[in-house]
Amino acid sequence: MAKVDAVRLSSVLGIDVAQAMLRLRHEKYPGETEHETCLRLIAEDARRRRHGA
Repeated sequence: MAKVDAVRLSSVLGIDVAQAMLRLRHEKYPGETEHETCLRLIAEDARRRRHGA
């Protein structure tokens, strides 16, 4: 499912798949799955966009 999450993250954030895979690997919290990391990163990006930061 990691590739699916990387493709989804790259599509939402507008980054390439390789960069999305690296972000999933490096920004993962201990005990968090890559899918949970993907959803968290998408939510954080949406929050940033909503608040104009």
